This record gives sequence, structure tokens and C-alpha cells, in this order.
Amino acid sequence: MVGKQAAAHCARSPQTPMSDVRRPLSPTRSPHTPQRPSLMTNSPHVADDSPGDSEESQPGFWKLRPLVARFYMSFRMQMFVACLIGANFVTNMIEKEIDPHGNKYTAEFLILEYIYNILFTMELAINMYSHSHCCRAFWRSGWNIFDVVVVTIGIVNMVNLPLPASFSMLRMMRAFRVFRLFKRVRSLNKIITALARAVPGVANAFLLLTIVMCIYAILAVELFIDVGQDCHEVGSKMVPSYRGHCFGEEYFGTFSKSLYSFFQVLTGESWSEAIARPVLWWHTDPWLAVGSAFFFVSFVLVTGFVLTNVVVAVLLDKMVDSGEAIETSGAEIEDFGDKDDLPLGASNEDGIHGHLVAIETHIRQLGKASMEMRADIDESKKEMREQLAAVLAAVNDLRDNQQRSNRL
Repeated sequence: MVGKQAAAHCARSPQTPMSDVRRPLSPTRSPHTPQRPSLMTNSPHVADDSPGDSEESQPGFWKLRPLVARFYMSFRMQMFVACLIGANFVTNMIEKEIDPHGNKYTAEFLILEYIYNILFTMELAINMYSHSHCCRAFWRSGWNIFDVVVVTIGIVNMVNLPLPASFSMLRMMRAFRVFRLFKRVRSLNKIITALARAVPGVANAFLLLTIVMCIYAILAVELFIDVGQDCHEVGSKMVPSYRGHCFGEEYFGTFSKSLYSFFQVLTGESWSEAIARPVLWWHTDPWLAVGSAFFFVSFVLVTGFVLTNVVVAVLLDKMVDSGEAIETSGAEIEDFGDKDDLPLGASNEDGIHGHLVAIETHIRQLGKASMEMRADIDESKKEMREQLAAVLAAVNDLRDNQQRSNRL
């Protein structure tokens, strides 16, 4: 009798009464339980799970927006758009190679241009439709604005609007369509983003380099403006250039001319033969020739070997810091998504939207797995209680049999 009571006591623990059935966690909430805001509330590409933003409550035109957003941000769709942009760029190169004047294969390339314009317009329309909040999130992205400008120019060229002759230059904007590839290829987008973040830090180094060039340009106007001034006279040892100007007037006649000459020296393009040596051989005084040589060599050493490398070093340092920041901010996000659900390399905003879609899917899978694990744990507890009750019952039966044998 004591064993049966103990078994009943063990089977019904005070923490878990047998009369109460422990239910697993459920994604549904009672009306009295406040609902947490959805993780995807601020994402324009993802529909919110709240009743106000559900697919059933949205207007008819926007009802398919969540499905369209997931389709547009999928890896395969972004890969297709990237290949389309690349194909358009290759087509432009082939056109300028085999028909540079545009009078041999006009019809063929015009058909291809119509196809690309139609496909790019459809892609832009899908992109705008997939954004919520009346496309306000769409216009916050600089890459999307660039897409609108490029596609609009393509449509204007396609419909042949009566525009002034100067607007015919808009056709050259077709060459810039390849920039849209930077929005979708992750590695290219990372480089462009790092460069954009590094520009403010490099501005000081560029300013220092510009100041040094301006100083040398001012001094060169004072020192070398009279070099070869008698070039038009008979018997002059320095003839005019093939443009008909004397050397000093052409290369160091004004501040702007002198600054451009020192930019040529900075690039290293025939600076010694075309700029420095004529000055050296013009002076009859050896000290003036040596001083002029020191002037140009010092400029090359200061700018070409020191300041230019400083600019490159600062640029690389800022790019590395920006790259590490981008990797750190996106490391946790990238681990959640499935490769097929992530975009190929959208801009920061669109890329985050795609990652948030993957995070929400992963959280739902974790919630489902958690409920299944809780149900398994409750089932295991029930089986353990039954087994423990059976063991205690067997122990009590063994004790009763032993007591009976002792009495006999």
C-alpha cells in the first residue's frame, strides 16, 4: 500500500500536476497578451505579420507585393539582372567595334536596344512594386535613383521624342548602364562602398598634394617664364614648338599653364625630356642649370615618391577600415540566410532587406523546431514518470513478497 502511494506521489509531482496538460509554445497569442512588433516592420521588401499589413488586409493592387519582393530579391533573379546588364555592356562594345559609325547594322542593334530597354523597364517596375510605404524606401537608395535615370534615358531614346539636338548626347548614357552591376555584385559593391567611405579621409592628403603643386607652379612662373623668349628671332638656340609658341610662354606663361605642366611632371610623362631639359640647356650659367635641376628633382621626390604614396596609404587604410566595418556589420546577418534566398550583391539597403527576409524565415524555423523539442521533452517526462512508477511498484511487490516469506 505504501509503495502504491509513493508511486502515485512520484507520478504526480508538485511542479507538473497530471491534471494539467503542458502545452508547447504556440505562435498564436491570446487576445490579452500584447503582441511584440514584428522583426520585419521596417523592411519595405517584407510584409509584416500584423493584421494591418497582412496579405488579406492589403489592397488588391498591393496584395502580391510580399511574393514579388521575395521573387525580386532572390539570388536567381539578381543573377539574371546582373547577366542582363553585362550582356548589354558587351553588346555596346561589339556595336562600337564592328559598326562605329552606326550605318551597317542599325536595325539589328536597334532591336537589341529595344529588348534591353523593355527588360530594364520591367525590372525597374518590379523593383518599385516590391517596396512598401508608397515606394518611399525605394527613393532612399541612391542606386535606385541611378537606375531610374538610366532607364528613363533609354525610354526617351527609344520613343524618339522631339528633343533639341544637344539631347542626342543622352545616348552615350547607355555606356553607364554597367554601373548598375555594382549594385548587385557583392564584391564590386563592397569596393565602391569602401571607396566612398574613404574619400573624406583622403581629402586632406589630396589637399596637401595640391598645395605643394600650386607652390611649385607659382615659383615656376617667376623663374621660367622667360625661357626661350627669343625663339622667333633668327639664330635663336631654342626654336618655337610645333604649336608656334616659345617654351616659357607655353609651359609656364600663366599659373594654370604652369600647374598643368607640373601635373605632367607628376604623372611622369616625358617630364625630363620635354620640360626639365629645355630649361637646363637654356641657362648659360652652370649654377642656374644646377638650381633648375634641383627644382624639378625636388618636386618629383616630394610629390611622386612621398605625397603620392601618402595618398595611396591613407586610401588603403580607410578602405581596409571600411571593409572591416562592412564585414563586421554583415557577418551575423549572412549566417542566417540560405544562399538561394540572398541577393547577389545589392546596395546596402536592398541587401539588408534580403537578409531580413532570410532572418525571419530562419526564426520561424527555429520556433517550429522549439515547439517540437518542447513536445518531445514533455513526452519524455511522461514516459520517465511511468517507468519510475513501474520500478517503485516492482520494489514494493518484492518487499511484500519478502515480508510474507519471513512470516512463513
